[in-house]
Amino acid sequence: MANEQSESIQVEGCSVIYDMGSGLVIAKVQIDKVKEQDINARVMKNEMQDQLTANILKRGQLESLPFLVLKDGKLEIVSGHHRIKSARAAGLKEIVVIVDVSGLSRSQIAAKQLAHNAISGFDDDSTLREIVKMITDVDDMIESFVGKDIMEEPLEAYDKMLSPAIQFDFKNVTFSFLPHQVKDMDALIKSLETTASEIIGVASYEQCKGFVETLSRYQKFTDIRNVGAAIHSMIQSANEKMDEVGFNEEEEWTYLAKLFGSNAIPGESAKVIQQAIKKAEKEGTVTSKNRWQLIEYLCADYLSGR
Repeated sequence: MANEQSESIQVEGCSVIYDMGSGLVIAKVQIDKVKEQDINARVMKNEMQDQLTANILKRGQLESLPFLVLKDGKLEIVSGHHRIKSARAAGLKEIVVIVDVSGLSRSQIAAKQLAHNAISGFDDDSTLREIVKMITDVDDMIESFVGKDIMEEPLEAYDKMLSPAIQFDFKNVTFSFLPHQVKDMDALIKSLETTASEIIGVASYEQCKGFVETLSRYQKFTDIRNVGAAIHSMIQSANEKMDEVGFNEEEEWTYLAKLFGSNAIPGESAKVIQQAIKKAEKEGTVTSKNRWQLIEYLCADYLSGR
């Protein structure tokens, strides 16, 4: 039952249900008679707000009671801004709330707003500081559970500490696998006209599977889990292979298979060639980096008739 104090409260759109004592009552209020605070540090993502609205629609009412205060004959929200916002969106006309009717000062209201907000969620720091400025009493500051660092620590330094910025130097690489069709190539070129990539690679569509499989096998072979690191290692291996044969990019090179029509020869023939290479290396005619030059020498002698 409501006591004499609660029964004497005459506020439009507010009906006291139960007096809890200590200046607190449970009341049913018309939602359009409830006033939001001018500033509120509590932030809720749009997705969470939408979900809250959906939950209220399903239930048909709030599952937790917002906390209001009676100030200058009006009902103001202390805690529950987002619940009441979703209740409005869900079409509720009345809600049950807890109301503090003890006659709080503006400083005490600000302190309770911060104290209730500290229970869950997260605050917008700049707005939080604005609310803190309204607290004029030390006891209210203690009740708000907001540390003095909120007032003293520069916001710029605070943000920098929470979100360190790390700059990376990088280049964009685009590598596409396409079917052997001119129209696909033309479409790719048009789509890449405004690309930011500094390197553009194009290969046959059929090679995509082989590339991915080889990369996966190479990662297992080298125990390199990072894809970028694995590709870097593959590049290093290719460079080492080119260095071993003395490749010079200023000269035009070609594969032996292109000259002979095959990259394989009979085993007996290979033994003869290996013996010739070993003899040429021993005599200093060629080295391990230009073994191919022995073929050039032999062909030159053949052409000269020697």
